[in-house]
Amino acid sequence: MTDYPEISARFARDTAGHHMTVLHDDGLYRHLRFTNPAPDGHTPFDLITWPYNLVVKAGWTFHFDIDATPDMFNLFRKTAFTGEINPGYWSEKVRAGRDEVEGFSDDLFEQQVKQHVVEAIRNGDAPRGIGAEVTRDIFEWGDISHEAGARAELDAFRYDGWTFGETREWKFCDFKPGFLYCCHAIRRGIDLWDAARKAVAA
Repeated sequence: MTDYPEISARFARDTAGHHMTVLHDDGLYRHLRFTNPAPDGHTPFDLITWPYNLVVKAGWTFHFDIDATPDMFNLFRKTAFTGEINPGYWSEKVRAGRDEVEGFSDDLFEQQVKQHVVEAIRNGDAPRGIGAEVTRDIFEWGDISHEAGARAELDAFRYDGWTFGETREWKFCDFKPGFLYCCHAIRRGIDLWDAARKAVAA
């Protein structure tokens, strides 16, 4: 999996002025809404919890559940550092919205193909001109907008007797931006909730 600084930066920009409104608070039954009150404010998000469950709505909707954790806020607090997310572990707890968790990543595809070619050149296994040929045949002319097309291009590639070989085990899926955005919403929402509770207790 890759790092996701673009999503983190986008979320930070979108929600810099957000405030929390408590729509419901009854123990583990909560409905918290986070909005920017400015006239041009946008990208609100909601966190809804009940025992063993959490739903986040931030343009996308994901339902998380785990039988071992009555207060789902604790799950997200304990499995990532403050202000950070843990999409790998958190994705395992998604019950609804699984189709939106991961998908084909053309960036990851390009990264792995180029890395393989560079290693082949470095090891002296690739013919002269392989880089330009891969760029033209796969990245410029190839149908690589989806995983099936990308894999077909790799399988079909031939240049001066050189092929990519066995690529079946290569992984081209990564977390989708919407899922990562919602992970940031959960983390930010819990941090704001905790800060508000501490302020009341002080």
